[in-house]
Amino acid sequence: MENNLQHEDLLIKLRAKLNEEKVKLWESPFIAQDNEVTQSLKDLAAKYAKELSLDDDTILNALHELQMHSIERSQANAEFKETGFATFRVKATIPGEKPQVLKIQKKLDVLGSELIAALAEVLKVTENRVKLIFNGKVIKPTPSIGEQGMKNGIMLMALVMAETPEEAKKEDTMYMEMKTVRDDATLLSEYVDTMADDEYMKLEDQSGKTVELPPAERRSLLVGLALHERGRAAAKQHDYPLALVLLLEADRQLSECRSSILKTVDNWAVLQLDISWSYLCLRSLPHAADAAARLASAETAFKETYGEDHQRLIALKGSAANERVLLMRLYLLQGIVAYHQNKRADAKRLLAKAESELNSLRVDENSVLTLMELGWSRAAARTGLRAAGGSAERAHHYLADRKAQRDKAREAHRLDRQRRALGVCEDGSAVSQQLVDALVGMGYSRSIAAIALRNSNNHVAEAVRLIQEQPELLESEASSSDTLSSDDSIVEPDNKLVAELEAMGYDVEEAKMALRLSRNHISGAVDLLVAGGGRLNINTNPDNPSTSADAAGKRKQGKHKKDKRKERELALSRLTSAIRTEEDDYLDTSLAEEEEFLVQYKSLL
Repeated sequence: MENNLQHEDLLIKLRAKLNEEKVKLWESPFIAQDNEVTQSLKDLAAKYAKELSLDDDTILNALHELQMHSIERSQANAEFKETGFATFRVKATIPGEKPQVLKIQKKLDVLGSELIAALAEVLKVTENRVKLIFNGKVIKPTPSIGEQGMKNGIMLMALVMAETPEEAKKEDTMYMEMKTVRDDATLLSEYVDTMADDEYMKLEDQSGKTVELPPAERRSLLVGLALHERGRAAAKQHDYPLALVLLLEADRQLSECRSSILKTVDNWAVLQLDISWSYLCLRSLPHAADAAARLASAETAFKETYGEDHQRLIALKGSAANERVLLMRLYLLQGIVAYHQNKRADAKRLLAKAESELNSLRVDENSVLTLMELGWSRAAARTGLRAAGGSAERAHHYLADRKAQRDKAREAHRLDRQRRALGVCEDGSAVSQQLVDALVGMGYSRSIAAIALRNSNNHVAEAVRLIQEQPELLESEASSSDTLSSDDSIVEPDNKLVAELEAMGYDVEEAKMALRLSRNHISGAVDLLVAGGGRLNINTNPDNPSTSADAAGKRKQGKHKKDKRKERELALSRLTSAIRTEEDDYLDTSLAEEEEFLVQYKSLL
């Protein structure tokens, strides 16, 4: 890594001198037949070696390398005009090996899959182990590479896994995992139109308050945020190839949202940082043409989200200390990009700002351990100490207060959601949660209790009468409603309880229905059956085609809803197991990697 950076540093300096003096290495007197080294090139190398205090051979080899690149570009341009074959330079990143720079030629009208296959053949790997990236986007199998924005002479980035069986298997599952994350998030977000509220996923701002959005915007945002979280999880495991693929897909999803939505949270800015950081950790930041633009977008977004001098953030959180982690990484990445653009004064200034922020973010490890003994995680301890200026006592109170604020906001949201799910009575008043709980305590299901109170204007006696005398109407209304959570739906009858009721002399189907209505409370089921004289007055006579068909249709509909709910809950389980669950996790870092990059690039300046 260090040697590569030193060599890159030399090439940057030489390019600057050549541009300043308008030296064209691909023209006479610096070029000769068979690409031999001319005396003029040797004289130029001696001149630059003296100015840079380096030996002649080192400078001559670097100049010859730049000369050959120039000649190859010139030849590639001529060939493209004559034959239509575009030349691409591809930096292939293979874990455990030195990155390779390859040259590959294809016409711009070929499909993306053909280019991927050709590169896989050169690298001697299977096609599913190659992922091509250009200008911040993953090259797709279709359409043509020209339609995907590729042009003659561009630099591509290829992510390739090692050839061990374990890594190959990991690579095979990488893109399936991305698809699974996207599909799971899409499945859950599809229900924002039909659910009474965000039963599975919800958006919060930095204070824990729910962000209300139109359903269409919300779907795109939720899918993008889920992919972002999974990408961050992969980055924390140093699986940067997977991280970059997931983060670029998240970027594609979020780019479909209106900019005004993205200004309400800092996720967009953080995503741009995470993509640029993944480029850097893959040693490809100098070749990421979109890195500078992403970092500029992140800086603008932080100002809009946090306010000038962070006044909006401080008003919200009481401190901007932890968000300075993001600014430190922003300055570091901007400094590195400026260095590779040969903007050395800007690079020095930005790296100095990054170093200043990094030093202010350091925390005492003993204080971290003290907070961990009080029950806080290492990540929470670090963020608390940064917000409290290093005081463990103040950090503990800060973390406790923040947790209480979030819990309060979420409890208020839960109660509001619960109130809306219960609905309103016919007279316009809200259904009483207390009365619902009372009916549930009597053995009735929550959904039936809510509907009965809704129809009886919160009169308990009338609600009980409706449940006992007209259960089929209430069940029909409950079956058509998907506004209550999974614990509130009519449950499947317990077979053991069905057998007990059958032993008491009740009809099996009547027993099942009574258990559904009473949420498998046998005493409540008996009360219902006794009140109806052993029957619930639900007409399911098989001799009546209309009623039997109606009952069968309702059972089929109920089973379909149950299957869809199970599918959603499995998706949620997969998604939550793969992403963070700790608050403000994205603000935590040990600073070790940042400090390593800072030292490396400062040494070059």
